[in-house]
Parts: sequence; C-alpha cells; structure tokens
Amino acid sequence: MVKFSRYILIFVAIIGLSILLPQFYRVAFEKSTRAPFIQYSCIDHDFMIFRSDADVKWTNSKGTKLTREVYEKKLPLMYTRQLVMNETMPDSINGQKINVQHTSTFRSTFRIKPDELHAPKPMLYPLFESQSGRANLEMPGNFFRITWRMEFIDAKTNNILEEKSRMFSAVLYKRGFKFPAKSINGIPTTRKSCDEGYLVIDSADQLFHIKMTKGVPFVRKVDLPEGMKFKTIQCVDFSDKLYYAYLFTENNELYVLTPYDYMLEKFDVDDINPDEYEIRIYGDYFNFNVITISNDFVRTQALNRDHNKVDEYMETRPTFEQQPEGKIAQFLFPAQLKMKDDNSSYVNFFLKISKSYSWLFTSLLLIVVQYFIIRQRKKKFRTEIIDLLIIGITGIFGFIAVNIFPNKFID
Repeated sequence: MVKFSRYILIFVAIIGLSILLPQFYRVAFEKSTRAPFIQYSCIDHDFMIFRSDADVKWTNSKGTKLTREVYEKKLPLMYTRQLVMNETMPDSINGQKINVQHTSTFRSTFRIKPDELHAPKPMLYPLFESQSGRANLEMPGNFFRITWRMEFIDAKTNNILEEKSRMFSAVLYKRGFKFPAKSINGIPTTRKSCDEGYLVIDSADQLFHIKMTKGVPFVRKVDLPEGMKFKTIQCVDFSDKLYYAYLFTENNELYVLTPYDYMLEKFDVDDINPDEYEIRIYGDYFNFNVITISNDFVRTQALNRDHNKVDEYMETRPTFEQQPEGKIAQFLFPAQLKMKDDNSSYVNFFLKISKSYSWLFTSLLLIVVQYFIIRQRKKKFRTEIIDLLIIGITGIFGFIAVNIFPNKFID
C-alpha cells in the first residue's frame, strides 16, 4: 500500500511537471513574432506588407522598401482618412471616380479565430423585433431555444411562453424544419444597425432563416447543394448589406448568403479552415482580401468584387519547434500537457507530444544518472527498476518526480 501511494504521488508530480516546466521554458526563451499584415493594392496591383516587429516595416511583395506615407498611398481604401487629412487621396482609381463616403460603405472587416469556434455555446438566444419602428434595437424580455420545438422563455419568471412558442414552432414545422437545431447563428446583441434574425441548421443539415417581423414569425428555407455541410456560419452586419453571413463549409470552402434572393455565392479561395487558422476578410470598393494566418505561414488571397481570385501571396515563418529554442525544448521534454489550447476556449487537458525523438537521448542519460544515484544511496537495483522505466518513458518529468518522492521518503 505504501509503494502504491508513492507511485500515485509520482504520477501526480509528472502531470504537474509536464504542465509547468515546458510553460516556464517557453516564457523564458520563446521569441514571439507577429504575422505580417498583407494587403492587395488596387493602385499597384501588388501586395503591400507591413511588419510591426521588423526593422524594415513597409515593403511590397518584391521586398522593395517603402516609407509609411508611400505605403499608405498604395492602399488608399484602407487609409482613406489619413490620405484625406494629408490631402493626398486620389480623385480616381482604375479609371473610376472616387467618392469617399461611397467607398466607406463598401469597407468591411471580419475576423474569426479557432478558439472562437471551439467554445461554449449559449443555450438561450434573444429574438429581436426586426421592424420595431425604433431607431435603436431593444433587448427583448424573453429568450428562445430550439430543441423538440422552438420554445420562448420569459427572462423574469422563467415561464414558457406557450402561445409564442406554438406559433413559431408551427411555422417551422410547415417549412420542413427538422427538430432539434444543430446550430443557431446570429448576432445576439443590440450593437448592430438592424436585426436580421438567425441562420439555423436543423438536425437534417438544412439551413433556415428565422426572424420576427411585427410580432409574427418569418421563416425562409435556404436551398443548399446536396451534401453541403457547414463548420460555422458567421453572420455579419456591414454597411453595404450585400449579404447576411460568411458560411464556412466542411470542405474548407467559403460562401456568402445574399439577401432577398437567398443565393449562395462562392468565394474563389481554397484551404479556408477556421478550425486551424485565423481567418481575416477585408473588403473594399474593388477587392476582398482573404487572409489565413497559421503558426507557420501567412497567406492572402485577393479577389475582385465578383468573388473571383485576382492574385495571392504567401509567406512562411518558423514555428517555435523550428527555432533553436524549440529544438532544445524537444530535446528536454517528451511532451507538453496544457490546460488551455490556442485552438480552443475550453479548459481541459491538451497533450502535445514532441515531434522529435531527441528526448530519448535525454531519457537514457537520466537513466544513467539515476543508476549512480541508486548506487550512492546503496539501494537494491531490482527494487528501483520501475523508477528507471518511469524515467525512460517520461524523461525529465519522471526523473524529477522519482527523486522528489524516493523510496526513503516513504520509509
């Protein structure tokens, strides 16, 4: 029983060390780098690059050094306010006369990170009145969920609003909705210009648009290509009102859903995976810049307003594992156990095993060191075999653990 208790303590120590030691090492030695900001220039029809942590901050794709002022002139639809203040804003671009107020209508910014997808989802959602006649949206006094039916719950009393629940559920049923909902996607806040309700995926992977108009339900089924499924749907509220949402498919494709005709329009981009990459989309009067940011690369795909690809540019960058400090870490640590992961908002145990087997050399070296420690302590070698096996499997974590809780500690 005493031996068993010791091995429990060793196991707990290994878990704790595998969390703390790699984390302390990275805090001490990791050199953080920022991804370059890459935008397509409607002036030069080339990519302009800004590196905040480099000596040469502003360049183009060919590496030509630029001043900040020249860089901003190459991106007039990004730095419009600065150029207007400097009185250097061009009157026309690509043969089209530029109206500053008009161009701002087409400016849009969107960003999503993997940890936003892998995060707890709310159980209840507010359904706003889309035609209230008021200038500002007001938070309703009830919230809904879609389980075996669409159910509205009073926020003060926690009572179910039966009449409203039956009314919305009946309309959904008539439109072919298959309960329950797999995902409910919208902008559940009053900080938006108007309310367009929610885009909801039912249990049969059908897409529906649901909102409330003058107190009654509005439900529209969206026709989808056969077999299309979505990783995530991100509703947007842009000034131009050209579409409801960005839709990311399980095939790593990107679509937008247009209002009025409810057509899915595909962006001519590839490898758009919000599960693994940070995705940024910048729209302006002429182009869309679809940026994917990973630990080891940054890629910008430039599209025209018809969503056809114009050009693309990619830069690779070394990951921590590829840097000298990271290679030493792989030599020292067989694995790292983390409580949080870059691609998840959940607190859990995330195990990351070393991609290199160089840690085996460290384990063998520590086994030799432990052998001499056993000799020095005048212990019987056969009683210490399990400790040596622990060191061989867990490396430096096991070496520290078995020496924190040696046999003599228990004795």
